[in-house]
Amino acid sequence: IENFIDLPEMQDPEKLAAMVLLRECLPPSYFLGSRLLFILGIKMIELSLTYGNNPHSSVGYIYYSLTLAFVAQDFETAYKFGSLALRLNDDKYQIKPYEALILNMWGGHTSHYTEHLDRSREHLMRGYYSGVENGAYQWAGYCAVNYLFMCFWGIDSLKEVSEKIDKITPGLKKVDPNMVQYYYAIKATIYNLIEPVEDWSVLDESIWPNAKELLNSCLEKNDLPTLFLEIVCKLSLANWYSDSEKAIDYANSAEKYLIGVTGLFINSAFHFHQCLALSVGYDYADGEKQAQYVEKIKSNLEKFKLWSKHCPSTYLHQRLLIEAELARITGNVLEAQDLYDQAIESARENKFLQNEALASELAAKFWLGKGKEKIAKVYMSEAHYGYQCWGAKRKVEDLEEKYPQLLPKSSGGKSITSTGRVSSSTSTSTQSGAALDLATVMKASQAISGEIVLDKLLTSLMRILMENAGAQVGSLILESQEKLLIEAQVSVDSEQVTVLQSINIENSEQLPLGVIQYVARTQEDVVLSDATNEGVFTREPYIVKKQPKSVLCIPIINQGKLIGIIYLENNRTAGAFTPDRLEVLKILCSQTAISIENATLYQNLEDKVNERTAQLAQANGEISTLNQKLKAENVRMSAELDIVKQLQQMVLPKQSELEAIEGLEIAGFMEPADEVGGDYYDVLQQDGQVKISIGDVTGHGLESGVLMIMAQTAVRTLHKMNETDPVKFLDIINQTLYDNLQRINSAKNMTLAILDYAGGVMKLSGQHEEVIVVRADGTLECVDTMDLGFPIGLVEEIADFITQTEVQLNPGDVVVLYTDGIPEAKNINKAQYGLERLWQVVVENRHRSAAEIREAVIADVRQYIGVQRVFDDITLVVMKQK
Repeated sequence: IENFIDLPEMQDPEKLAAMVLLRECLPPSYFLGSRLLFILGIKMIELSLTYGNNPHSSVGYIYYSLTLAFVAQDFETAYKFGSLALRLNDDKYQIKPYEALILNMWGGHTSHYTEHLDRSREHLMRGYYSGVENGAYQWAGYCAVNYLFMCFWGIDSLKEVSEKIDKITPGLKKVDPNMVQYYYAIKATIYNLIEPVEDWSVLDESIWPNAKELLNSCLEKNDLPTLFLEIVCKLSLANWYSDSEKAIDYANSAEKYLIGVTGLFINSAFHFHQCLALSVGYDYADGEKQAQYVEKIKSNLEKFKLWSKHCPSTYLHQRLLIEAELARITGNVLEAQDLYDQAIESARENKFLQNEALASELAAKFWLGKGKEKIAKVYMSEAHYGYQCWGAKRKVEDLEEKYPQLLPKSSGGKSITSTGRVSSSTSTSTQSGAALDLATVMKASQAISGEIVLDKLLTSLMRILMENAGAQVGSLILESQEKLLIEAQVSVDSEQVTVLQSINIENSEQLPLGVIQYVARTQEDVVLSDATNEGVFTREPYIVKKQPKSVLCIPIINQGKLIGIIYLENNRTAGAFTPDRLEVLKILCSQTAISIENATLYQNLEDKVNERTAQLAQANGEISTLNQKLKAENVRMSAELDIVKQLQQMVLPKQSELEAIEGLEIAGFMEPADEVGGDYYDVLQQDGQVKISIGDVTGHGLESGVLMIMAQTAVRTLHKMNETDPVKFLDIINQTLYDNLQRINSAKNMTLAILDYAGGVMKLSGQHEEVIVVRADGTLECVDTMDLGFPIGLVEEIADFITQTEVQLNPGDVVVLYTDGIPEAKNINKAQYGLERLWQVVVENRHRSAAEIREAVIADVRQYIGVQRVFDDITLVVMKQK
């Protein structure tokens, strides 16, 4: 598949036209939920393989990748076709507007089945910024929406998701206003998890404006994704607030819209929450419905088994939790308790805060149903803490209201410690033989899950067990190559924990060999309250010789496989190891099993890293040689950029030209970035007509500077020819630049706005940033140019997109033009300067001269940026009506 990049070029004009038509049919097919979507992608592949590649082939390959992933469930081949699409566009055709499309399909629909969620989110953010930069606004919007889904149902806290919504929404409104609805829906859902709302199932219209009207409109237009999102948000809320009846209703309603979110991460989030809704609803359903629920859960579980095989970091914990719930409702109690622990650990390991908390809550309810309130308290406290970490304040309060016996509200009951875990103020005497308290379990959980170096893990584990289990002697035996080896030993007489000696138990006289072998063979617990006088091991040589009082020996099991054995004994107290204590120790054993496996893998990985480091040292020598060559090339490129910067400054209007304009005070500013960004402005006057232009080229570097010079020359030429029709004016500029860009094989384009001024009337045409108008009385007006034109050089014909609008200026009114280098300038915290701050500075300084307003804005921008590097050209034109 990777060799398809070398296919010959498609020459047949009819087949090329077919590729364009098929490409245009793909998005509407997707949003209407038509299965024609899959046929279209396959047809594009067929044409490419038969007649050769072309710039549109990358779109066909990426949609075929979706088909392979979603329909055929062939994720490995899907990954190859997705990689091919990226390479074909990036390395060969470099069609910049396609970049956002491909990255959206790749990150949003395909790669999350094979790559870590963070990697998929990186693809989507890259696609978003590429779409904005290159005029592919619709696909930029899709990237932003898919990114949002992965944040909300993924690994971010609610605070982090809210901050990302607040950051992206202003830009998204400009890129594609329709996409903002998705952000509002998630924001409203977050609100219901944080604030004390009366009805969690109602998404507040103050957060999601006009939601009811919008959803009714979506029904009429068959807008499946928006309808699906609203229902899945409510389905998730129903599960978080334990309303199984509503959850099942939502799950049933959402199914008919599923085809509208083919391959998206929200699709898998739905199946996960659908399974949990059905498993909880099973307890209240009749026999016929119970059978239907079980079959549906099993059907969905097959999906998660496949997904978790290819991407365990995202889907394994979800599969394990579904399996735990299925085991619970089908009566497999022992299997269920082990699966809950595995699900919790997997979610914690992969930082899925919400699902770790949800799994802990379901585990708590499982144990509560078995009458084990002390164990349920441990899990419910974990859930309580997990929801706090996630930021779901209202959900935390909901747990406290529903389970006061497990989560007492008293100030002395529990608190969040400086280590970030739950602790309890209650204590348990180890001499009394009472159960391990909550603090013990939390401390052990933290130590076990937070340590991946094997010797440190074993040391922490043994110390915690000895401190709290009421034992005088403790040993940890691990299974290795069908042998049982003593890997950790400790006694109360010594603070030192001996680890990783790998002593075969058959060569040791410090353990009851018969007891250990029995536990290893049967994988059953051995609890002896009076070891010398009861049970089948009274004649065990070690017991006869050492005369221990209490003995506890339990297996450590992971997925049915023996990992190791914990042996504890108390030489002073009979009955030291109570049933309650045993149950809590078994909880710790489940976590221990996973951590030991991870630590062992990490140790093996370290060995491989050392080997790899030696190889990298050799490679670094080769890289140093290459760097020397690159330095020489960089010197050449730097010289070229310096020349372009000089040209960029040379073509700016002189101060004397600006002062000659009647009726207007004009002050301009342009500062190139380290890499030229292609900003440009000009002020021209002829026969009493004033023409002001401002533009911004996509990207950076030499090509951007060249395109800027082309635009400046074309504008001046047409102005000299007395061309006054804005449609002709911009259309000719576009055709000129488009032809040149095709000749030099460049994917650059630019925004360009033209202002014609005469007698206090400003006529505006062309697409660029908003034009700021501040009236003498301080009233702020912003003129959106999105519908006044089209990016220059992107397509061959733009005449149909060009319109003109007028603004009447009165004495004292201020007009400000700028490029995105100002609102997108970042401070040391990576926060953008923003339009609101620019507005405020202009409004506050409106009474001053144009030059003084310019100085005030530039000074404020510089103060905001501080020592940060300027990554984009900064251009500003201030005009004031005399």
